[in-house]
Amino acid sequence: MDSITNIKRYSRSEVLLHNKKESCWIIIENEVYDLTDFIKKHPGGSNIILSRAGEDATSYFKMKHGLSDAVNKMLKAYKIGELREEDQGDLKFLDESFTKDLLHAIKEDKLYQVEAATKWKFLTFRIMAILCFFTFSLLALYANIPLFLAVLLVVLQALIGTSLFGFIAHESTHRNFPKNIFLKYLLELIWPVLWPFISKEPLNYEHNSHHVKIGDEDYDFEVSGFAAFIRYSSSIEKTFWHRYQHRLALFFYPFYANIITTIGGISSSFWSKHNRTVALYHIASLVVTFTYYIIIPSLLFGFSFKWLGLYLVYQCVLFTGVYLGAAINHFIPQAFEKMDEVKGKLYGFYICSNTSNFGVNNPFWFWYTGGFNIQIEHHLAPFVPVENLRKLVPIVKDLCQKYDYPYVDFQNFGALWTAHYTFLEELSKGERNLSELQNKSQYQAK
Repeated sequence: MDSITNIKRYSRSEVLLHNKKESCWIIIENEVYDLTDFIKKHPGGSNIILSRAGEDATSYFKMKHGLSDAVNKMLKAYKIGELREEDQGDLKFLDESFTKDLLHAIKEDKLYQVEAATKWKFLTFRIMAILCFFTFSLLALYANIPLFLAVLLVVLQALIGTSLFGFIAHESTHRNFPKNIFLKYLLELIWPVLWPFISKEPLNYEHNSHHVKIGDEDYDFEVSGFAAFIRYSSSIEKTFWHRYQHRLALFFYPFYANIITTIGGISSSFWSKHNRTVALYHIASLVVTFTYYIIIPSLLFGFSFKWLGLYLVYQCVLFTGVYLGAAINHFIPQAFEKMDEVKGKLYGFYICSNTSNFGVNNPFWFWYTGGFNIQIEHHLAPFVPVENLRKLVPIVKDLCQKYDYPYVDFQNFGALWTAHYTFLEELSKGERNLSELQNKSQYQAK
């Protein structure tokens, strides 16, 4: 207890102990809040709060509720103290004119809400895509069709799964989606079939953590999970294999989710330090996956390596699509650029410096990646539904021009891939410079 101000002071490690629904504390702008009694009351659902339980949720709160006096007033009732001075971060959110202008534009254009016509358009697409997915899947696995046709159907199934990952799975990590309780349970049931190895609970924690600090192995599973194979950060100690990473990378992308969720979860302290049941949830999810793709077909028709082969085709096409469409946007040469000492501490500037878009004006890339081709806008305002991301693009572009912020928008996938390949090659050689290490500490305090 601070004897002068009568305010309780906590260390980050103390707050981290309260990281579950039975005791849920979070940090917002260096202040500590106990939201245990509020979780079930949260209109946006409990998942988004629990995914940051015990940790800093400043960016999430400010980018959703920063302009709401009522929400800010309500939050104060749950304050229990502040971080110790040595643990406080130097974060700038609403002090940044760029961010305030962005939030005002989102509020004015009602971009947190989806118009009825647009909602039905995307709902129709989601329903039709799921129906096609299971039609192709059931025919490939349970109908007596030639092997080449089964493989073709599985590839089509994987392409659809890639799109649905963006339009459904990813959306569920940032907002209360879907809201209908029956659809929630249905999604839980079919999730392991649609996205094996990308189990729901680990994805909630991993992806929301990634949003806090892009490219930092303490927060970003792509960095920690791939560390033994691919060096995505100059803070990762270089090994023999890293010198060939730009040539070997493609061999790892088909196993993207296996690596970040399983290897990343086990090798890092992510699952253990959060004291959650995500590992058990992951195992249960995998049981459902292999039951659908391998065990049931084997029981019905006898064991055959055909079932294993079809599953691997599905996984490899799906994971490669998800990775190339959603992950490489963050790992491009611009991420090496040294940030301005003042601007580097600003939320908006940091995000714009570490994300990129591609093919924004190409409808194919939007629908195929499930909106993942629009990463800058999504990272700036993660609660804006995917249905409205394209509306946000011109707003952010204008603001970046107004405030002289970087805005990397690749015209096509080929240009993005070339940039990503250059990034990997640079890091395969060793330290390019110290700028990335310097940038690492400018946004999120340890």
